[in-house]
Amino acid sequence: MLFDIHCHILPAIDDGSKSMKETEKMFRMARKERIGTILATPHYSCEREPEFYKRCQNVYEEVCQMIQEKNLGIQLYLGNEIFYSSGVLEALKRGEALTLNHTKYVLVEFAPYVELLTIKKAVQELQMAGYFPILAHIERYECLKKESEVQNLVDMGAYIQVNASSLTGRLGIRVQWYLKKLMRHDLVHVVATDAHGSKKRRPMIQEAAGYIKKKAGADYCKKITEENPEKIIRGERICG
Repeated sequence: MLFDIHCHILPAIDDGSKSMKETEKMFRMARKERIGTILATPHYSCEREPEFYKRCQNVYEEVCQMIQEKNLGIQLYLGNEIFYSSGVLEALKRGEALTLNHTKYVLVEFAPYVELLTIKKAVQELQMAGYFPILAHIERYECLKKESEVQNLVDMGAYIQVNASSLTGRLGIRVQWYLKKLMRHDLVHVVATDAHGSKKRRPMIQEAAGYIKKKAGADYCKKITEENPEKIIRGERICG
């Protein structure tokens, strides 16, 4: 079974699933895609109300109960996709922003036109505070269109997440080709769906897995769809 560490599947909590019914549909889609473990990662920013984490926890518990009642066979964990800003470290310290499944891994995102220096500063700040930064959907950032810049961030200790849909051409053939190049140089650590619904941006990964196997090999596919995400959920360090 595969793992998905970036998914907006909690209902009515952010711009992802809008209802418990849609969440159930997303789980059923995920099962057909052979996804057995999902990390729910609702969007967090420092503009959120201080009690947002409690809402996340309450909805998460309701969804876990629904999974059992419907016998969906999905293991669900909780975290946040955090929009990085100057107040994030304090929010993490207070527990208002959530790490991935209570580990030291933090999934962070930035604006598409963020400056490279801002990403580097975020990586350094998170590491100095004891966290392991995972950069969400790096293919979206204009400043990371060169392999050398991604390599530099990896050398600094950042982990790289890309979206399954980007590997199958959603953002165009140039992005697809670029991600293939990154994979061939071992610069992608985890693939995730970044799913937001049951109709658009769905929890689908099998097509991407087939593409990875074809372009980077079966072992690498297993590494970034199973082995590395499982280690992230467990809080274990991943190599590279």
